[in-house]
Amino acid sequence: MADNHRSTGKQKSQFQRVAILWDGQNVHLKQNEAALLVDFAKSKGRLDCPKFYYNSQKENQVDDKNRLENLGFQGLDVPYSDPDSADKQLVFDCIKRVAIKPSPEIIILVSGDRDFAGLITVLMALGKTVIVFARRQSANEKLINLVGEDNFHDVDELSSLCAGLKP
Repeated sequence: MADNHRSTGKQKSQFQRVAILWDGQNVHLKQNEAALLVDFAKSKGRLDCPKFYYNSQKENQVDDKNRLENLGFQGLDVPYSDPDSADKQLVFDCIKRVAIKPSPEIIILVSGDRDFAGLITVLMALGKTVIVFARRQSANEKLINLVGEDNFHDVDELSSLCAGLKP
């Protein structure tokens, strides 16, 4: 008797929720790179409200937020002088998001900041797949080791990583 409930990997990925949490104070991408990031996320499953954390006291971050809204990102302003304020808000929002069902199965973190090591550890303990995008030369080695080379991507590789992808 045939198993009609079996699904292919492609079908399974369509039902997985994918979250993008982007630390705008840590990683800057050009518009075409940001669009590739969205394509990458959509190739993994259903994109679930991507978020961009920025500080409105920094003009370049406001410009980034405005550009990213055109790609569907929700800009979250964290206008404090504490250099880790956006990090703290991102961690808080992420934990809150995965505590509510249904939660994303895949978390794409755009940051190479070591402050996220604890968050990554918690997410992985909850069975989440964590993928990190950052600039390799400035990414914290601990983050790369936590997610492994397969789930760490240099943002400069987005073009080749997404070649041929159709969400």
